[in-house]
Amino acid sequence: MLPALETELKQQTLPEAYEDFMYHHLQYYGYFKGPTCLSSTVHRQIEAVSRGISCPSRPENGNSYSLMLNSPLKSRQLLHDDLGEVNSRLREPRDLFAFFSSSGPLQAPRWPIECEVIKENIHHIEWVPPQPEYFYQPTGNEKAPEIVGEEKGTVVYQLDSVPTEDSYFTSSRVGGKPGIIKELAVTLQGPEDDTLLFESRFESGNLQKATRVNTYEYELTLRTDLYTNKHTQWFYFRIQNTRKDVTYRFTIVNLLKPKSLYTIGMKPLMYSQLDASTHSIGWRREGNEIRYYRSNTDDGQQPFYCLTWTIQFPHDQDTCFFAHFYPYTYTDLQCFLLSVANSPVQSQFCKLRTLCRSLAGNIVYLLTITNPARTPQEAAAKKAVVLTARVHPGESNGSWIMKGFLDFILSNSPDAQLLRDIFIFKVVPMLNPDGVIVGNYRCSLAGRDLNRHYKTILKESFPCIWHTRNMIKRLLEEREVLLYCDFHGHSRKSNIFLYGCNNNDHKFWLHERVFPLMLSKNAPDKFSFHSCNFKVQKCKEGTGRVVMWRMGILNSYTMESTFGGSTLGNKRDTHFTPEDLKSLGYHVCDTLLDFCDPDRTKFMQCLAELKELLQQEIHKKFKELGQDMDLEGSWSDISLTDIESSTSGSDSSFSDGLPVHLLNTADELNQKKKMYKKKKRKPLQSRKQRNKQYQKSNLMQESKLTEDAPEGAGFASTLQKRPAFFKNSENTSSSMMKNEKPRLNELNGRDKGTSLGPSKMTTLILTKNKERMQEVLTNRGVTISCEGCFTSTVTVIVRYREREARIYRIMLSKEKHKPQPRASSRYEAKLVQEQIPCHKGRPYDCGGIPILAHIHLPIGCLGHATQALPCCVLG
Repeated sequence: MLPALETELKQQTLPEAYEDFMYHHLQYYGYFKGPTCLSSTVHRQIEAVSRGISCPSRPENGNSYSLMLNSPLKSRQLLHDDLGEVNSRLREPRDLFAFFSSSGPLQAPRWPIECEVIKENIHHIEWVPPQPEYFYQPTGNEKAPEIVGEEKGTVVYQLDSVPTEDSYFTSSRVGGKPGIIKELAVTLQGPEDDTLLFESRFESGNLQKATRVNTYEYELTLRTDLYTNKHTQWFYFRIQNTRKDVTYRFTIVNLLKPKSLYTIGMKPLMYSQLDASTHSIGWRREGNEIRYYRSNTDDGQQPFYCLTWTIQFPHDQDTCFFAHFYPYTYTDLQCFLLSVANSPVQSQFCKLRTLCRSLAGNIVYLLTITNPARTPQEAAAKKAVVLTARVHPGESNGSWIMKGFLDFILSNSPDAQLLRDIFIFKVVPMLNPDGVIVGNYRCSLAGRDLNRHYKTILKESFPCIWHTRNMIKRLLEEREVLLYCDFHGHSRKSNIFLYGCNNNDHKFWLHERVFPLMLSKNAPDKFSFHSCNFKVQKCKEGTGRVVMWRMGILNSYTMESTFGGSTLGNKRDTHFTPEDLKSLGYHVCDTLLDFCDPDRTKFMQCLAELKELLQQEIHKKFKELGQDMDLEGSWSDISLTDIESSTSGSDSSFSDGLPVHLLNTADELNQKKKMYKKKKRKPLQSRKQRNKQYQKSNLMQESKLTEDAPEGAGFASTLQKRPAFFKNSENTSSSMMKNEKPRLNELNGRDKGTSLGPSKMTTLILTKNKERMQEVLTNRGVTISCEGCFTSTVTVIVRYREREARIYRIMLSKEKHKPQPRASSRYEAKLVQEQIPCHKGRPYDCGGIPILAHIHLPIGCLGHATQALPCCVLG
């Protein structure tokens, strides 16, 4: 069993609890410095001092606490140099969570309470094959064995109980299920018994059942992701009692994906412990007669697919492992982080923290990597880069790329030092430790794909991605995040490529494609730019890539690395090794430097190349459609989404929604959120906003009165309670009416002699349609049922409780444009001139412009003329 994490201070057991408490209490307040443990003499001296008893080391005329004050009183929050001078720079805050220690151990993984776990520690050496490992070349004669099943075969290994979608996670513990571990493999009858012994109850292991259907032929059934009934892709299991020079056949019978890289010759991985111990040979690609085909069993549900291969083991009585890809476990990650934490150099610029704990209680680690800044201004100017991996636990290729990145960025390379100087790297190396531990392919212990729930509000059910999103949200408030990238694996496409998000801002048009293009130039034999896709599908809205893009990160990517190998350059038709993937982590760093080079030559060259590639793609699309179109002037305005096809993502792109037991919780949280929004009214920040609110309420009351009025009455009910400006308009001079009347009459096709009474004025301002009146009032515009050009300048006097008035000159203008869909035209009100305030009793200087109306408003509601006028004068 793996021990627990060591605490920061190594505490030594003391004779009495009181002495232990006093020692730490006095040390915390700075009375002691030096060794972390006190001798028995010192303990006796402290006890004597506390009781007021004289002791030989105490001066007769000294303070009774001179022993504790043998050195100057020093705060632990200040730094002191060798000469005792105080440096006011504060210490780095104490860590909230424990660090690793060289003598201390790792945190033991926590398993669901239903899982049995063997006590053996599984460890594999790293090894680079001396020769390229080529794909298997299918001949077309590969056998497709018919599935026999346990009815005609013998079950030699089977897990007792596997949690399916009918159950859900409840609790966890170190070591999994308590009690005695059962022996699931068959018992050998003697040394001549050649039955293989299977085992998968270790970290990241996955095999549910093995059935012997012939002497050297076995059918294998993979375990689905815990608390689900699907996602069978990842396998990793152990075989013992092998025989040399014998051809074995293994067939996995319950795969779910209709397409696979095995169809083009990808080989499974095999590991021999005898080869590792004697020849230092690690994982290698093995297998012949490889075939991926649809199963002949059909139970009316989702069809199964089979993978079959043959192999000859190198040794007798060997212990071997098979895996879908190079395993990288939670313990592997902790061993790596342990070495970083214990490095006196790397620990200076790589700070290890706990982001959160997973559903099972395993730590989700967060690394902050940057060189200390010399000034606060330099620290604030640094941009951030966020990298994450293993949100899908069966995609271990993401961990190998992450390891390559960390190896380089933590090195003493000049490029690495430069990157640490200009960036702050936030790294979450394993987002889904629970899934990695139990051997899931895609889901967490919530039974759902975490990369479809980045919008979740269920903090307790999806803690890893909730805290990751929250961390990035806080980071965006502090500084610009230049790039976000989530490392994944792909089961159906070769090479390495990126999924991004098309940018809609024409200012940054095609900028999101520059980084992938640069990466393809730096790693031409591994990275394929033509496999990249930037279309945002609706089913991908909950992914980390899209959610971070919508939060404001322009360069937001999902990096997909194949489980197979490359079809490019010198690596063509060969499998990727861990070194190949780690080298891509280095190329990510190298591309970051190119992307942020102050000399923008590379950037502009890539941008020009992207425009040319896009133009070629557009011509290709039109040619496929049988159209010939000249795009010289308008090709850059074509939507990129229309050009690109949908991404060849996973077969499980669509989210399954929430588990049944979480539906009520989500509904309750949504209800609380809505209630909180209703209760929390946004305070009005300014007089302008208060005026708007006041006017809006008046408009709603007037519109309600208008709608409640009888159809035949027209606006009679409204005129009975007409606004103050109508009353004032009746008392204004007749010259105002005579001057204003010709313009208004001309607009409405009326005779010049027609008088402008209140009802006719209302007809000019409001429409005759009841349903449209609410729209007019809400939009605060002028509606005049005529076409053509209209320009008029009117003067409005706004009075404040007879104390003060302001004169506004308003220009109403409307130029003739293209025909509008509405029958009425909309006019704009613009403030032309604001006169000086006029107090009561002083004449109003109108400059010869007729006064249209007087408006009475309470004190404090002045605002701008363009706010007051639409509701009071212009309808």
